[in-house]
Amino acid sequence: MARVWAAATPSSRFRRRQAAEGITGGRLGVAALPAPPFPEKGRPVRLVSSLAAIAALLLASPVRAVERTLIASFDDPAGDANGPGTYQPPGDTDFLPGDFDLRRFAVYEEGDKVVFEVTLGENFRVPPSTQRYNSTPLDLKNNIYFQNIDIYVDTDQTPGSGWSMCIPGRRVAFANGHTWEYAVVMAPQPGAARAVTEGVFGNEASRRVLFPTNLQTQGKTIFARIPWSFLGARPTKDWGYSVHVSGARWERTFAVVDRLASRHEADAYTMPVIGVREAWMFGGAPTAGGKAHPWVVDVLLPAGASQAKVLGSFDEKTGAYAQVPFVYGSGVAPPPVAVTTIVEKPAGPALSVADVSGGVVSMKGPTKGVGVMQIGKVLGPDGSAVGRVIVTQVIEGGVVGRAVEGGDAIRPGMGVEFGTPPPGQGK
Repeated sequence: MARVWAAATPSSRFRRRQAAEGITGGRLGVAALPAPPFPEKGRPVRLVSSLAAIAALLLASPVRAVERTLIASFDDPAGDANGPGTYQPPGDTDFLPGDFDLRRFAVYEEGDKVVFEVTLGENFRVPPSTQRYNSTPLDLKNNIYFQNIDIYVDTDQTPGSGWSMCIPGRRVAFANGHTWEYAVVMAPQPGAARAVTEGVFGNEASRRVLFPTNLQTQGKTIFARIPWSFLGARPTKDWGYSVHVSGARWERTFAVVDRLASRHEADAYTMPVIGVREAWMFGGAPTAGGKAHPWVVDVLLPAGASQAKVLGSFDEKTGAYAQVPFVYGSGVAPPPVAVTTIVEKPAGPALSVADVSGGVVSMKGPTKGVGVMQIGKVLGPDGSAVGRVIVTQVIEGGVVGRAVEGGDAIRPGMGVEFGTPPPGQGK
């Protein structure tokens, strides 16, 4: 019967015998070696022969590599990590010019996984310090430190069939009525960012949004391997993608809260964009204290599209976010939802704010056409948007939601407008 010697510690007598016979090392890592525990002189030659035989057997039965198939890839212009053209990078010396500059996005199928690869203009690296405002360093272990990278996936190419909101705090929307079914978020603190997102989107976030914790990097490229079962199907060249890069905020701080006190905005750890850049904030915001300018600084766009125009398409007066188009592996985007169709649709139900308690907003009025996860605009006295709410529950005679923006400005009696409900809801 073979003896198992794996991780066995030799006795002092055996070590002396090894030393006398010129053998080094105190532990054996090979199991089932057909040798006695105390071989006679000359036996080590047979031990080496046994190891060689085992190695030969392993080589005779090679492990077949998992086949990797390219599904889609897209290049992005260099040097455009400036949002609508005016943004300036944060001022701390830890940041380098290419840290937020998206260069390439690729999708592969690898066995039962979908691999998302994102390449930036600078190497992914561990910062000299993992503390900013707080005195205690953060335990960041996801191989990404400075950036958030959001990947929205349109799997059915049907405008209006998925979700139209972005990850909280990013401040963008999607163009031509196109929507996403799933999202993958690469973040330094996936658990904390997921908690914020689920607090806004509810339990649906756990099924629709993934915050991977096993990111890998190689130079300027970061990889996320996702079971394709999470995405509902194997990837095809018809799938669409929207990829956004923002700065990663590490901590919730009173400094940021005080500065943004005029609006309560749910935020999944996004670095703010303000008027004048600071150590850990982008500068160049077009309007001081603006409520609608993007907090993403680089996005993947179809060939020929101007990022300055796309990310500059927000409207501070109405609170409308910039409209970002998807890119499609086939090179052909689904037809947009016609503007006339949107205009001719019946207006959303007219609800009004009944009560505000903390971040919870109760609204009263007709609920037909309103569904859970639907975003509504809260209107001020002049008809402009002062905040946004997301529906968490539909009840008799009204709905309950959470303020995702402008919570401090929402008051009882204000009107609330809703657009198209999420698929399968609000019927």
